[in-house]
Amino acid sequence: MKAMTWKRFNMVLIGNLFIGIAVALLRISALGTDPFSTLNLGISGFLGISFGVYQLIFNPFLLGIVFIYYRSLIGIGTIVNMVGIGFISDFIVFGYNFFFDDMSILAIRMVMMAAAVIFASLGVALYITPNLGISPYDALAFVVEKVSKNKIPFPIARITTDILCVAIGFSFGAIVGVATVIFAFFTGPLIQFFRKHVAEPMLSHEKAPAVAVSLK
Repeated sequence: MKAMTWKRFNMVLIGNLFIGIAVALLRISALGTDPFSTLNLGISGFLGISFGVYQLIFNPFLLGIVFIYYRSLIGIGTIVNMVGIGFISDFIVFGYNFFFDDMSILAIRMVMMAAAVIFASLGVALYITPNLGISPYDALAFVVEKVSKNKIPFPIARITTDILCVAIGFSFGAIVGVATVIFAFFTGPLIQFFRKHVAEPMLSHEKAPAVAVSLK
């Protein structure tokens, strides 16, 4: 884990803010969300609690697993992500619903989805590049790989957890759509692009960290 500097910490904060905005845009567009949000939205809706509160309850469970098996992946970025994303998303969705009642125009929904893909990819690049910890869910596939002694490689572990999240979320009533597919399989190149052209240049005066993340 890299020593924390204000620049690295600010990148983590801004990156997670962008991810929270992206999740909110996906929820408003109703074209699906990323796999982990699909799971959380489905179960939180079933239980009748807010997305942010549910994530705050569920994430510590995943964090405990990561702490036992792969604690080196935990850092300040882990805490910011597991606490902030849900509440940022809830705040924006609540504000939108307060002023607007309908989002039926498909073209606008598609634009919001496209914006969410950009925000999320940039946000992930900004928050992982400082190497100050990753979210419990992102770390989970690394745990599976380690516990299986590399018999289950990271890509297979990540695809499996993503599919399970989508299946469980859908069974609880979450929306699964084109955005779900895009986030599950096609955001990796965009994240790589923003890491190379935005995040890493911001830390060009430091030795570039080796970051282990999911880039599907």
